Amino acid sequence: MAKQRSLLLVDDDAATLRVLSKVLGTYPDQRLAISGEQALSLAHTRCPDLMLIDMEMPGMSGTQLCSLVKNDSLLAHVPVLFVTSDESEATRLEALQLGAADFVTKPIVAEQLQARVAAVLRTVAEVERAKAEATHAAMHEPEVLRAGPARLLVVGSDPQEVAALHETLEGIGEVRTADPRDLVMIMVLVRSWRPDLVLVDSSPTGKDEQGFDLCRLLKAAPGLNHVPIVFVSRQADSFDESRALALGAADIIARPFSSAVLKARVRNLLELKRRTDIELAMAASQGQRLQADRLAAVVEGASDGIITINAAGDIALMNAAAGRLLDMDPLTATGRPASDVLTERLHGLDLTLPTSGQRVLITRPDLTRIPAEVSISTVGDGSLRLTTLMCRDLTDRERLTAESSARTAAEAANKTKALMISYVAHEIGNPLNCILGFAQLLASDRSSPLTPGQAQRVAMIEAGCTQLSTLMNDLSALGHFELGQLSVQRGPVDVKGTLDSALQTTAGLAEQMGISLTHDDQMPPGLLALGDGNRLRQCLVNLLSNGIKYNKRRGRVSVTLRVLNDHLEISIADTGIGMTEEQISHLFEPFNRLGLQGSHLPGTGLGLVVTRQLIDAMGGRLIVTSTPNEGSCFTLELQLSEAVQPL
Repeated sequence: MAKQRSLLLVDDDAATLRVLSKVLGTYPDQRLAISGEQALSLAHTRCPDLMLIDMEMPGMSGTQLCSLVKNDSLLAHVPVLFVTSDESEATRLEALQLGAADFVTKPIVAEQLQARVAAVLRTVAEVERAKAEATHAAMHEPEVLRAGPARLLVVGSDPQEVAALHETLEGIGEVRTADPRDLVMIMVLVRSWRPDLVLVDSSPTGKDEQGFDLCRLLKAAPGLNHVPIVFVSRQADSFDESRALALGAADIIARPFSSAVLKARVRNLLELKRRTDIELAMAASQGQRLQADRLAAVVEGASDGIITINAAGDIALMNAAAGRLLDMDPLTATGRPASDVLTERLHGLDLTLPTSGQRVLITRPDLTRIPAEVSISTVGDGSLRLTTLMCRDLTDRERLTAESSARTAAEAANKTKALMISYVAHEIGNPLNCILGFAQLLASDRSSPLTPGQAQRVAMIEAGCTQLSTLMNDLSALGHFELGQLSVQRGPVDVKGTLDSALQTTAGLAEQMGISLTHDDQMPPGLLALGDGNRLRQCLVNLLSNGIKYNKRRGRVSVTLRVLNDHLEISIADTGIGMTEEQISHLFEPFNRLGLQGSHLPGTGLGLVVTRQLIDAMGGRLIVTSTPNEGSCFTLELQLSEAVQPL
């Protein structure tokens, strides 16, 4: 999107200002001033792209205003276009000597004013674009700031007119001439000679297509589009002034003209070109500095080590990453022979042979060895030859690779273990059920009753089978969990009924060990929770059994059921031996019985592990609190089923 240009229109006549504003209506960003003082104030508030100034104003005249503008460091670059009713040579010469870019005469001709304003603003845009391109490319032609006289190219088909122009301009600089009918040769000359200004003398027959074509070619050529082009026309010719300005002409000089006016116009344009060249060179220099700074920042900030060796075999560059990798100061290494610095650290690596991704061991001064990947490349020949080493630290990569391999091996071993556990638990079930079944038959055989001693031994067999069956169930559940095959059917569950069933199952164990079971039900009737009924019963039986087994003689296990917000809690508290914080931290480790392995209390260390896994799978949570010698409390939280939550 083209930048919107701002105009500052200055005239002491309000009616003239309205006319100027209307004619230039395509530029909506306009500010109007009726005096020189007001114009300066507006310009300092916001610098315009172009000032149109009436030359004849009371108080501060237009020429005085222009002089102040051109001597103001903040406004000197703003082009000035004079509007005047005085067409005398003295007036025009004064305007040009003050640095005006152009002038138009009153009464105002709309097409002429619009063309002149467009031409001046186009020159501004071309300079801005050239500066941006120079900054971006970070390069500029070396001839831009050359010393010596200005170079002027006069193009025309009339030998007498061309000779007259040549004679007039000789005092300003070096002048060369060319025929517009040979555009190819003109472009070759322009590219090699690099003129500072081109004057195109219009055809005496009024056929100016060749001049227009030349203007178009020059404006399209990179590095030449800011060179000013001046057309010289005859007032009687049918010269298309608007078209010339639209193509990029900087000025139109009508014959007859005075030598003084012509020279003043040319000097103004050459001064504009000189300032533009300086700005372009500064922009190019700034671009080079920016690119150099960016490149240096990239090299210095690179995570890989970069070392460059010159043709003499000395280190020309070493970035911070290379210094860290070699454990040395890059500043002290720069300028030293590469063989002195790198041979011991990169033992066995030939620095003269290009290589890609070669693994080496870098030996540091403390004799530690760092695995690294080194690539060597070369550019240039002879004294300009440069060798660059790219060094990448492989320590983290190889460590991660080793960890990944170890993790994969451990996962495979765990999977094998889980499969074996599941297989053993499943296969032991059949003979175990057989033993348990025959023990129960012996105990219940009325035709051949057992003696008291035999009955006691059979009861011991039955108890052992029951304990072994519980162990096999826990092992099977643990194996399925580690394989990711733990089956939980999550849906609405009658928690109250499930809890009653678990209490009935553990009531015999509690009676046998002299433990009282109490049940406090604070749950409204009809409420359901989200879970798996069979799995929830298994969890409750495990928790109740632990509360009974690890209790004190004549102890108590209290069960509380209550609803809190959108979930319910089942708390099972006992008055048993309790646990320390250290023991709680290891509570859910498989086969860890927290130091009770040699006690008379039965157990495998799997019940709580399986219980927590099942509760997590049901979307619940298990909370443990305990005090040594006072007891423990296991709280199971489950979400309420949304379909039956209380209002």
